[in-house]
Amino acid sequence: MFKMKPLASSIALSLLTGIAVAAAPGGAILQNKVTATYSDIGGKTYTAESNIVEISIREVRGATLTITSGENQQVAMLPGGKVYSVHTLANNGNIGETYDLAAANVTGGGDTLDAADIKIYLDTDGNGVLNGTEGNTPLTSTSLAAGASAKLIVESVLPATMAASDTLKVTLNATDSAGTTASSINTVNITFTNSNISYVPKVWEQTAGGNCHAYAWIQKTLTWDQAKAEAETQMHNGKIGHLATITEAGENAFIFANVKPSSSAFLGGKKNTGTGKFEWITGELFSYTNWYPGEPNGSGSFMVMGHVDASKWDDISGSNTYLIEFDTDCALPSVVVELEGAKDVGCDGTADAAFGTARLADMYSGECAIMRSRATNNGESLAEGVLMSYTVPEYASYKADTLKFDGTAKTDAADTDNGTYVAATKKVQFNAGDLAVGAVSPDAEFSVVID
Repeated sequence: MFKMKPLASSIALSLLTGIAVAAAPGGAILQNKVTATYSDIGGKTYTAESNIVEISIREVRGATLTITSGENQQVAMLPGGKVYSVHTLANNGNIGETYDLAAANVTGGGDTLDAADIKIYLDTDGNGVLNGTEGNTPLTSTSLAAGASAKLIVESVLPATMAASDTLKVTLNATDSAGTTASSINTVNITFTNSNISYVPKVWEQTAGGNCHAYAWIQKTLTWDQAKAEAETQMHNGKIGHLATITEAGENAFIFANVKPSSSAFLGGKKNTGTGKFEWITGELFSYTNWYPGEPNGSGSFMVMGHVDASKWDDISGSNTYLIEFDTDCALPSVVVELEGAKDVGCDGTADAAFGTARLADMYSGECAIMRSRATNNGESLAEGVLMSYTVPEYASYKADTLKFDGTAKTDAADTDNGTYVAATKKVQFNAGDLAVGAVSPDAEFSVVID
């Protein structure tokens, strides 16, 4: 009997899809087919391919934007100073994307201040610092391949005016071509200090007759222009420094006694090239001088202290150390005086109604009004010798023997007690003494009679 031979002794099927090991990019078309390999009884091999089935890969967009340094910073209140934060933008999608970048001031959420200007730069070397040419070209967008990331540096310029209690917040957003924005955890919180120096300057105290300014000798050798520029980057108690300007003998004596340089040090005086005269860089009147005999002799355009004599001035050029001054404020008292009145129609020394500041209307000749006054120190230091004075107005007279201070009767005469009435000037006075910060004096009372 004739027997048919099998066509093949084995068949192997394999599915080839065209999918690589790496993730397929969005928008890619994957072609799929089946290939069969087989052999006949003689060992000859064959290949057969199926039709192609295509798969389209959906485009997936996704990004994360995270702050990697500078999220919370405390910086000195230097107007025009720059604060930097570093952010990482990562393209987690499967397609290359261009992101629109936007940095802005935050409104609300504890923010009390706006940056004067905000810019974004690409950190090309990834070191978290603007260097080389990185700070030349601000960004408004950046492109990233799928799976790629980039470091972005946000530069916030501080405004001209700020307080230590302020908080500046800025945020960075990255928006893809589909309008999806990545912005989470990218708010930068910037708070402020009123000093950025590590040394402790000497203060010419108010109690010593001083101006409360602070002074220091900076032992760094610089040109005058370099010293001036460096001094103006330093801050103490909210005041920007400047080369010291000495406008009175007491100031010169204080610096000599307390901040005495052991070598010459630049002051804030410079020769005006037009007039040939020296001037203070602060614009203060150049009336007090302490030149060494024979100086200035034209040897330089800049003022120094201690070149020939430790306390004297000289004109010089070249490089020197420098004296810095901070125009810090004195803690001053600030006294507020209150006056209240009440009718006493019967003139018996007892108010007919509550004291207040409203007009005491419809009063007649022979009726009395009681005046009551007090002083409060709302300032920052002791108010010494507070004297409250009241002049009895026209068409009224002081009612004799009505002075009271803290509820205790006082004599009208100028004596050792707190109250006085001077008939010649119609003036009532109370000596409230010294008032500490926040202190309120006792009530001072007296009566006037309508003429």
